[in-house]
Amino acid sequence: MDFIAIIVAYLVSISLSGHGEPLTGLALDWRNFLQKRGWSAKLTLVLFALIPSLLLAVVLWFVSSSIVTLVVSVGILLLSFKTGDQPEVLAEFTRKQEAEDDQGAWQLAVEELGLAAQMYEPGDEAIEEGVQAGLAYLFLERFFVAIFWFMTFGAPGVLLVWLISTALNDDQQSDVFFHRVKHALYWIPVRLTTFTLALVGDFNHCFPIWLNQVKDFERDDRVLLVTCLKSAVGERSTEQLLPESMALLRRSQYAWLVGLAIILILG
Repeated sequence: MDFIAIIVAYLVSISLSGHGEPLTGLALDWRNFLQKRGWSAKLTLVLFALIPSLLLAVVLWFVSSSIVTLVVSVGILLLSFKTGDQPEVLAEFTRKQEAEDDQGAWQLAVEELGLAAQMYEPGDEAIEEGVQAGLAYLFLERFFVAIFWFMTFGAPGVLLVWLISTALNDDQQSDVFFHRVKHALYWIPVRLTTFTLALVGDFNHCFPIWLNQVKDFERDDRVLLVTCLKSAVGERSTEQLLPESMALLRRSQYAWLVGLAIILILG
């Protein structure tokens, strides 16, 4: 049933466009309400993310219906997967660059491709590398982290990670405790993801780098992810960098889905 939920959510996420779901806004309103109370970061985290996740676990346990669990699981996974097709957005980004619409390309990359707006300006020569890093983190956050915690703790696990990620993506000035919790939740998924990149990419080049950095708990998720992605993709021209990176990330997704299918069959 878990694998079915993942497949359904994945197919829906790549079939729809737009990011207009209302629950993100509700979650941020809840976070803002708690922050205004002036409580400690730990209490805020418990009330904002842990309690809702535990309540969902209790509800699913009492209902004990496969259909309800499937529907809830698909819905929660879609919150993490979101909707929209990054290859289409990437193609639009390339068209804007070719048309010399630097401002439009930069704006699209910031809004849809994870480009760090504070680090790049319109027309920046290194903007492709910024988009590469942004894409990698989007895939990590929206797919690999969600899949890992769904397979570990089901829909409540995904809800917990989604709430924490949503809060931090909207407010980078959140208490350092939130960032530490997120780092802990991402620690295993990011290492599994980067190992997968090595398997489906340039293994001889990527694996030694992965092996050298994988045990460092303090290693920033983005740095580890981008370092391994670059080594797995290898040397590419500017025109090939983003398409090859997208293809590698897609292959990593398919590798996880195939792996889950094999686990299901063997189980």
